[in-house]
Amino acid sequence: MKQNNNGIAREVTHCRICDSTDLLRYLNLGMMPLANNLAASEHDAKNMQRYPMQVQYCRDCSLSQLTVVIDPREMFSNYAYRSSISRTYIDHCRVMARSMRDSLGLKNGDLVVDIAGNDGALLSVFKDELGVRVVNVDPAENLAEIAEAQGVPTITSFWGADAADKVIAEHGRPSLITATNVFAHVDDVRGFVSAAKNCLSEDGTLMLEFPYGVDFIEHREFDTIYFEHLSYVLLEPVRRLAESLGMVVFDVQKQEIHGGTIRVFIGNKGRHDVLPAVAEFIAHEKREGYHAVEIYEAWNSEIDELIAELVMEIKALKSGGARIAAFAASAKGNTLLNACHFDGETVDYIVDDTPEKIGRFSPGTGIPIVNRDVLAKNPPDYLLILAWNFAKDIIESTAEFSAAGGKYIIPIPGFKILGTDREA
Repeated sequence: MKQNNNGIAREVTHCRICDSTDLLRYLNLGMMPLANNLAASEHDAKNMQRYPMQVQYCRDCSLSQLTVVIDPREMFSNYAYRSSISRTYIDHCRVMARSMRDSLGLKNGDLVVDIAGNDGALLSVFKDELGVRVVNVDPAENLAEIAEAQGVPTITSFWGADAADKVIAEHGRPSLITATNVFAHVDDVRGFVSAAKNCLSEDGTLMLEFPYGVDFIEHREFDTIYFEHLSYVLLEPVRRLAESLGMVVFDVQKQEIHGGTIRVFIGNKGRHDVLPAVAEFIAHEKREGYHAVEIYEAWNSEIDELIAELVMEIKALKSGGARIAAFAASAKGNTLLNACHFDGETVDYIVDDTPEKIGRFSPGTGIPIVNRDVLAKNPPDYLLILAWNFAKDIIESTAEFSAAGGKYIIPIPGFKILGTDREA
């Protein structure tokens, strides 16, 4: 990797799974700011440093990854996203805890470690539902404080060999290490999985849950491309990585959260029966063309058309005198807004429930982020749901807006209006 002259960005020239240099660039969203580095003013937001947002495909193992890596300290040392804000995610955690108990035989007193556990939302559920001991490992000091206040012991650190050694020294070896929505954020995936292997008990399990590359393509989820998401992952490259480290993927389960994710179970070879689902997923990937470059090249044109459609439809509404606001100052929303070149002239404000985001401005666009009071006092005609993966929650929680005649715009997988005769 080549170092950018500002010391923050590095060019990616090798596949992080298999080290191949046979990489094909297939999507270019232009220059983008860091999605979660919210600004104190509109001026600062519009003048933030930008980096190339491009995706490339590895012809050898079928991993998709960004063409640059941003220094993680720039993105994660103080983090604005809080897991516990989403009711859908908390419900997902409860179902996960019960599933882990039933499939892995977790029992009272076992140790569960959550990598990048954010504000402790997942581990709070594990602790309450299963009676297990828990440890959160997360680099964000602000989130560590919240987790500790929830009774979730937290090691403030990025995951790696040092953090794994600290877990063992202070708490023992875990029966389960969970890593939800973090594997795609990791540059050194080999070091990440190796540290988990060295930390786990001999029969222990590493459970990765991440957005699935098949859904990423099928559902046209281009807005999930941002600098925190370094990789867009199929099962096959994860299987290859595990095998190279003396481990095995022994189960995989489809989950619907976040627009489509998979839950992947990894353990030491010879310690787990490999279930048929693993071979079935990989066979499906190959059969449907996800292990060949043609599907990604076609997707590039599809995304260009989708962005053009979003711009055209929003401009048509504005030309007709409509007022438009947005809901959820999410990372994916920031990608969509910047890809479409929307700003405060197009979107009046963004409503969000995260206290740390209120009063800030969306990176690149300069759109102000406000609380729900503004939606009630100064409602728009249309509410663009940027966190479309939580659309049901958002629509239910803004019932007064829709009851007063407000309409919703869903941008992914294609422009759709809810609340009129155009509803699909």
